[in-house]
Amino acid sequence: MALSAEHLRTMLVRCQDRWPDVRCTFGQIGFWSARIGRDGEDVRIDEAAWGYRIGGELEYDGDRDAIDAILEWARPARVLTTLDDADVLARHGLRHDPAAPWMKENARSLDEIDEPRVPRGYRLTTMADYVETASRSAAHRSAFAPGSRFTDDVYAVVRATWPYRSDLDCVCVAPDGSVASYALAWLDESNAIGELEPVGTHAEHRRCGLARATTLFALRRLRDEGAKMALVACRVDDAYPAACALYASIGFRERRRLVTFTARG
Repeated sequence: MALSAEHLRTMLVRCQDRWPDVRCTFGQIGFWSARIGRDGEDVRIDEAAWGYRIGGELEYDGDRDAIDAILEWARPARVLTTLDDADVLARHGLRHDPAAPWMKENARSLDEIDEPRVPRGYRLTTMADYVETASRSAAHRSAFAPGSRFTDDVYAVVRATWPYRSDLDCVCVAPDGSVASYALAWLDESNAIGELEPVGTHAEHRRCGLARATTLFALRRLRDEGAKMALVACRVDDAYPAACALYASIGFRERRRLVTFTARG
């Protein structure tokens, strides 16, 4: 069955209950709202584990003795997770592929956050005050071009689904009134953890320091709302150098690595 808002809520509440021993983080799961109702995907939620199958890939979490059933159901060709599950994944024909792309999950305290600064004419705000939703979704498509499927309708679903908050959807507005950069923040209030997922800058406004400023602004908003720590992930390979460098420059440090396991033979 396709992912629904009810599935998402179940996954998110379980994430809150299991933190910090989770495979998928709160903000990561929250942004899956952009996939609600999409064809070609499937969800299974058991009493002690769940799985979300996207084509040949699998996202999952739960008790170690319960994930075998999820893996047997999904029969994935690819999984991105920590090396802690190597033995379980091996039972299902999945092995770590050291040549494949991997992700770095980063964390930082929110005790001290630099003041965000933007060029003259730009301003920082949130989608609670900025109402041009079409410009916001257009900025996302530009940031993740080619191939982004983040339409205005998809963005409407994200905005309508818990735990999205418009006052944590942070944007940098250009002099012409369009969204130039954004950082979507998610707040796990029960654990005082904030997360940025995703962060992006419109192609027409890159190399102006906007991603840094918008990220710092989002971190301050999370702190204002009670978060004590923030997370953000970045892909680590030669094709994506900028994001990891940005996050390191503003105080994020590696918390854990998520590596690729693939089915062989």
